[in-house]
Amino acid sequence: MTNELPLPTSDELASLVPHTQGRAIYTVLYANRDNPLSIAQIREALGLQAGQQEQLGRRLRDLRKVFEVECDNNNLYTLKGKRAVPLALDGISAADRAWVLRDKRCAQCGRTPDEDHVKLHVDHKIPQAWGGTNDRDNLQALCSECNEGKKNLYATYDDFADEIQAAANYDEPHKRIGELLKAFNGKPVPSDLVEMVAKAKQYQDDWQKRMRELRVLGWRYSYTKKKDDNRVRSFFILEHYEPWPEGNIASVIRQQELRQKQEKLPD
Repeated sequence: MTNELPLPTSDELASLVPHTQGRAIYTVLYANRDNPLSIAQIREALGLQAGQQEQLGRRLRDLRKVFEVECDNNNLYTLKGKRAVPLALDGISAADRAWVLRDKRCAQCGRTPDEDHVKLHVDHKIPQAWGGTNDRDNLQALCSECNEGKKNLYATYDDFADEIQAAANYDEPHKRIGELLKAFNGKPVPSDLVEMVAKAKQYQDDWQKRMRELRVLGWRYSYTKKKDDNRVRSFFILEHYEPWPEGNIASVIRQQELRQKQEKLPD
């Protein structure tokens, strides 16, 4: 249940939202309560330039702890009302928090509090600002270093937030991966971002295989590595894509593979 929204210039809002950018986001959403906005439109309304949007996703997440900000199927945000009780811990229940931290190990680097003296955090695989939920399959344990590194990396892709969320919402993993590559318009896509989107709907034991299977459909992409923040990262660059086939993509790929094998058999 929500309460009446405070005015953007009110002392109440200043007490609820301490950050200036958070209040600026609220002001934009408040003025467009009947006109849902995308992340790109919010950024444009704020007048942010390239390199200035790093904190936008984080401030939007903070704002959603205090206010009901609805995100619809078209990735458009609408300010609905003030929460009667602000969300704590990103709205994650104590039971879910305990479940995520049960192995006491960082999902990314493998370090543990006991052996490596790291602090673990509950992280959203798909950020909340990109439409990620508090469902258990979207949560993981990360140490402080990996958590901060992930936030900094993903903040650089806020310009693609709508496209990333749209790609993650497709039911088939091949389409999730393919639509993500297409969204970057030939720019390098980090492999950890591809993996995250590939696993968005259901866990993929071998998401790299789903990547390779796109080649069966006529897609072409290159693979490169580069050092980023003292760590070697892998990237995929889409070079060519084909329209999605009718019907189940996995079934079409199996049929294509079988046909190709039969064509290679000697007469």
